[in-house]
Formats: sequence, C-alpha cells, structure tokens
Amino acid sequence: MIEIDGSHGEGGGQILRTSMALSAVTGDAVRVFNIRAGRPNPGLSPQHVTSIEAVAEIADAEVDGLFQGSKEVVFKPRSLVGGEFEFDVGTAGSVSLVLQSCLVPSALSKSKVRMTIKGGTDVKWSPPIDYMRLVHMRILEMFGPSCELELVGRGFFPEGGGEVVATVSPVRQLAPVDLDSPGKVLSVEGVAYAQNLPEHVVSRMKHSATKRLIDLKQVRIEADIRKGRSTGAGIVLVANSERTVVGESALGERGVRSESLGEGCAQDLLETIRTGATVDLHMLDQILPYMALAQGRSRVVAEEMTGHAETNIWVIERFLGKKFSVRKTDGLVEVSTL
Repeated sequence: MIEIDGSHGEGGGQILRTSMALSAVTGDAVRVFNIRAGRPNPGLSPQHVTSIEAVAEIADAEVDGLFQGSKEVVFKPRSLVGGEFEFDVGTAGSVSLVLQSCLVPSALSKSKVRMTIKGGTDVKWSPPIDYMRLVHMRILEMFGPSCELELVGRGFFPEGGGEVVATVSPVRQLAPVDLDSPGKVLSVEGVAYAQNLPEHVVSRMKHSATKRLIDLKQVRIEADIRKGRSTGAGIVLVANSERTVVGESALGERGVRSESLGEGCAQDLLETIRTGATVDLHMLDQILPYMALAQGRSRVVAEEMTGHAETNIWVIERFLGKKFSVRKTDGLVEVSTL
C-alpha cells in the first residue's frame, strides 16, 4: 500500500485528487493521512468526499474513512470498467474539481465514461467549468482520449444548482505530448456569462475584453445569459495557438465592475501569451498526471513553478516512480518526464 502524507507541500485537496486518480489507474491501494492538516478546517470537506466517492465508483473501489472531517482515507481500487455515473457535490461544491479527479481514470478506462455532475460550476478556488471545457479537456485530447462537456446549468456560491455532463472515450495508453513552444496565436475565444443578472452585465464584460484584445485577430467571445437557482457572473478567455491552448478567467464579485472583470481577464491572457509558455499556471499542475502516465517523454513550458505543481510531482513520483526534470530556460520553466 502506498502511503501519502496529506500535509506535504501545499497540503491541499490536490494531493487527495491525484492520489485517488493514480490509485485507480495503477490498481495500487493508497492511504492518505494528515489530510489538509495545516488548513483552518482540516480533514475532508464535502467537495473532497464527493471527489473520492466519484473516483471510487469509476474504479469500483473500497474506501475506508470517507466522511466529512476525516483526516485519513484508505482507497482500494478494483477495476476501471467505464459506464454511466451521477455525482452530486451538494450546494456549491466545485463540479470542476470533481471532474478533474475523474478525468485521469476515465481516460484509461476499459470503456466510455459518461458522468453527470451537479454542484457549483463557477466558484472560487477552482477552475470555472468553461476553463475545463476550453482548456483542460482540449489538452487531455492531445494525449489521445476524446472528451465532450455539456453545460446543462450554472451553479454559483452559495446555492449551487449547476449541472454538467462529461463524456470521455478512453484509450489503452496515453500518447506523449511535447509542447516546447506555443507557435503563433491563431484565435482567441471565450465566454462572458451571467445568471439572474441584467443582460448588460455580460455585454459590458464582453465589450471591455474585446477592446483590450483589439490587436489580436479572430477574437470571438460568446454571451451566455441564464436564469437559475444561484446568481453570479464571470468570464473565461482562451488563446488557441498552433500547438497549444492557454486560458485565463475572472469570477464576478460584489463591488467589482463588469468592465474591470473583462479587461482584467483579457490583460491576464495577453501577459500569458507574451511569456511564450505552452501551458498556463492553472494547467501546469493539472497536466502532470497525464504526462507521467503517457508512454514516452512529455514536455511543457510554464511561466514559473507553482507550489501546486511541486506537490503534484511529489505525489506522482511516489506512485509511478517516474521522475520529472524541472529546469529554468529563457526566464521560463521547462517541465518534462524522464
């Protein structure tokens, strides 16, 4: 059984998500202890419980210690058989983080996986669901699997009420991906969205972002205006380059003007493009398990090494024994598998 200290490094939920995902794929049982020991509310949150439950269903796993507040979990997987699943985080727990946990085992399952996940689609401290759709799943497809994501309804804090349907057509083996340079930017796309708010909230976000991106060709930002159980707004912008895709996002907050939201997100994207990175800082830690599981050498270039990425490498190396190379080059960081 693999032993993982949940307080290592940044000591957050990423350790749990990666541990369960790699346990499911390798078939190795894992014990994670000291879960979120240094956090204000240590132990498992409802969101973490749902993430583990979700991976357990996909891997037909036996789990001990799975309850809110638990500081130790033992996860024993059996088999990745595929199928249809439904998970409900409850209230506004992050749909994206549950999805992230499930994508690694789904990509290497024996048959297609179709997941319905309910909860918060656009909440703090997690990737917006459109980032998962436009960036994460597109990069996952570079490794071989086919992915689809349907947004049924949005969910914001605190009520939630969001729902997505994700479908993954797996492969037997992930192919290596070498992203040493982004190439030329071909287009920028994105979505400005709001729920239970006036239409002008979206149009102001969209207009200010488009104005800031005026020097780029083929900028297309969709407007998504809905009614639902919860109220909120945000924007996700993505640069599609010849060899990769990078994204940025901004979530609406009380007192923050729509124009500031749109312009700020656009500025963040421009800065990411200008660095020449092939993955944005959000995707850096998320891509690492795919790189490690791929057959052959994979490589990405990022602006800097994040704490989340360092912690993820530590977890991955304990499961797979596969080492990563991290080196600075031209003011960036190149991360590759050895």
